[in-house]
Amino acid sequence: MAKKIRCAIIGYGGMGHFHAAQYGKQKYVELVAICDTNPEKFKQKEAQINLGKSGKSKLDKVQYCASYEALTSSVEFDMLDICLPCPLHAEYAIRAMKDGYDVLCEKPMARHSSDAVKMIETARKTGRKLMIAQCLRFANNFRKLKEIHDSGRYGKLLRMDMRRNGGLPKQAWYRDPAQSGGALLDLHLHDTDFIQYLLGVPDKVMTFGITRTTGGIDDLMSNYIFADGPKVSSEGSWCRGPWSSGVVAVFEKATADFCPEGIRICPVDGKEKILKVPSDPNPYFNEIAYFTECIAKKKPVKICPPESTLLSILIAEAEEKSARTGKMVAVKKPGR
Repeated sequence: MAKKIRCAIIGYGGMGHFHAAQYGKQKYVELVAICDTNPEKFKQKEAQINLGKSGKSKLDKVQYCASYEALTSSVEFDMLDICLPCPLHAEYAIRAMKDGYDVLCEKPMARHSSDAVKMIETARKTGRKLMIAQCLRFANNFRKLKEIHDSGRYGKLLRMDMRRNGGLPKQAWYRDPAQSGGALLDLHLHDTDFIQYLLGVPDKVMTFGITRTTGGIDDLMSNYIFADGPKVSSEGSWCRGPWSSGVVAVFEKATADFCPEGIRICPVDGKEKILKVPSDPNPYFNEIAYFTECIAKKKPVKICPPESTLLSILIAEAEEKSARTGKMVAVKKPGR
């Protein structure tokens, strides 16, 4: 086998730990460096977020750096895995691609769609690969739901409801909507992105949202309007207690909803059954495996190209406008 791709992670907070834990068993890539301005984070063995613990990483051969400049001047690597706070995504993705590195970047793609456009333009000009880590596209239960939808085995999708709720994050930058975009962009974007991945861009959105703590949209319910399409809604919140999420998809011939074992199928005429879906490999492992295979085999990024994730940012911006104005808002298309 050819020499493995060498990866460096920049940003070693919660998501940085989750990403680092996925590199030990990868086929095409190895982790060679971690970069963070806070050296105390290098001592932290694992992290915990609303999804649970990251798991410990084997980092005995990994080099630590305190800045991007130190990283690029002292470490030989091929790919940058960006796990920085959202407002830094565009800056470092653009710098890295101009410096000759392929880039995997955590979501949201950027704080504003204008920055996301610049990221795409840079990828095109430099010829570097860019993928945004929209993890639901790589989660096994969501993959199975897409397979069910695309196969048409239960007829047309009539309605879908998604929910993703939890408490307010502790870190200060999350609580500043100018940086994080609030619950709407940071948390709810997961479901907006999957809806767009599954069904395309809605014509309009109608979002009912409130500001409680941050000045951003802290709790919301969105309706995605598709002409002659299914009725789709999604709820997101930083105003709840325990973490919870779920999906219900009503097809012509059956209803599918997520359950601990996988996906429960309730046919219109027939017996309920459970489609067991393994939790491992997890979505973080899967997205890294997919992106690095695209690099190694020189294949285009088809599951999660940056042009697609730009569309999700544009939808989220329409949702925020709707929530703040109380009006239905048309979704802007790129170039308009």
